Amino acid sequence: MFIRSFRLKNILFGTIVFLLTVAISLNVFSAVMTVRTSAEPIDAAPPSKESTNKVVYLTFDDGPSVVTADILDLLKEENIPATFFVIGATTDRGKMLYQRMADEGHSIGLHSYSHKYNEIYANADAYLADFERLQEHLREIVGDTPKIFRFPGGSNNSNASASTLERVKEITAEQGYVFFDWNALAKDDKATPTPAEKMFKNIIKSGKDEDRILILMHDDALRTTAVDCIKMLIDYYTEKGYHFEALTEDTPPIQFEPRKY
Repeated sequence: MFIRSFRLKNILFGTIVFLLTVAISLNVFSAVMTVRTSAEPIDAAPPSKESTNKVVYLTFDDGPSVVTADILDLLKEENIPATFFVIGATTDRGKMLYQRMADEGHSIGLHSYSHKYNEIYANADAYLADFERLQEHLREIVGDTPKIFRFPGGSNNSNASASTLERVKEITAEQGYVFFDWNALAKDDKATPTPAEKMFKNIIKSGKDEDRILILMHDDALRTTAVDCIKMLIDYYTEKGYHFEALTEDTPPIQFEPRKY
């Protein structure tokens, strides 16, 4: 009787120990899972506000040209949007490039139809006539009229009188158009191609570390080094936490101070 009672006690004791061990294990497992769950949001922290607010606008004047397709190829490969301030192209290739810019998500802006400074800056009426000609030209090809533009030479250039420039600004603003100048430039408007490294350094020096950098480059037959420069710019600004955007009429404009009379 004693032996049987002793064995029964041992069995009960063993059962209690086993149940306690299981309970402790379950509590430890639950605690570990709780720690892991609470830690997950820390590991999945969103990008910093600084990196999302710093923006670069790549813009190209005077296209389309024989180098435009190479520029578009690189932008497509890197998934980078840009803005092209175009002139009046009448060849099949030029018209195809307008359409490709639009199809691939880039912004098209008005620059001038003729790009002949002595004609378009004769007076405000001459400028607006050229402006309207380019509007209609693009509407026929891409089915839309851009609402952004850039003055050839910038909005305070010395090729036009101050009164002509101010009159054009007033009329285009009344019609809902927005013009853009720049705060970084490649200085690539020379009679020979500018080396890519020099263009890159010019842009970095003039753009400094502004939160919004609007870059002026050119897209014409002489800008054969543009693609190499763009590659360097994409790498450089991406590393510094910038992202790239195309300009629209809703983009806060970067504009020069008006020239005094």
